[in-house]
Amino acid sequence: MGKGKQTKQQVLATALNIATATSLNDLTIGGLAAATGMSKSGLFAHFNSKENLQLAVLEHAKEIFVDTVIKPVDTNLSALAKLLKTCELWQSWYQEQACTCIFISAAVEFDDQPGAVRDSVKSQLQHWLNYLNKFVDDAITEQSLAPQTDAKQFTYELYSLYLGSQHMTWVGLEDDNHSRFNLALQNLVKRHQGAHYEQ
Repeated sequence: MGKGKQTKQQVLATALNIATATSLNDLTIGGLAAATGMSKSGLFAHFNSKENLQLAVLEHAKEIFVDTVIKPVDTNLSALAKLLKTCELWQSWYQEQACTCIFISAAVEFDDQPGAVRDSVKSQLQHWLNYLNKFVDDAITEQSLAPQTDAKQFTYELYSLYLGSQHMTWVGLEDDNHSRFNLALQNLVKRHQGAHYEQ
């Protein structure tokens, strides 16, 4: 990795920390310059605008997410085992990102702000849901989940559990091990278990 690219990655890491601690909308080139000790003009040369900075942070977060949640999953596992391992790593991502998720917070923040940032967040969340849904479809095909399982409904409930776990952690009804999420996920799977379901 060249020095320029390495510097940009370090800047984006700091920017992601700022956006996670406050909000993506609060992230500015001026604020990032103060946090990194770089000049505003230097950062402007990298990003050209606040919106481009925000988009770069989302792309950086996506790369971390892929490395943390998607790549470590063993491709030789069954579809259901892949899904459950993905959920485990998904919770680790949440912990590592200061007990929040930049994509979810940005979705709430930008849902009424049309533009490139909102489009990017929406696209990434849709892609993630489709990714989870493919595991569910494959688990139905493998008969780990029952054939009558509605894959989209299963994915809907799974994602709702994840959102609930985040919120319940904030108000103190979920622990750091995500015990309530894990129990609810186990119950969701058991409700839809198929002929080849293995505990």
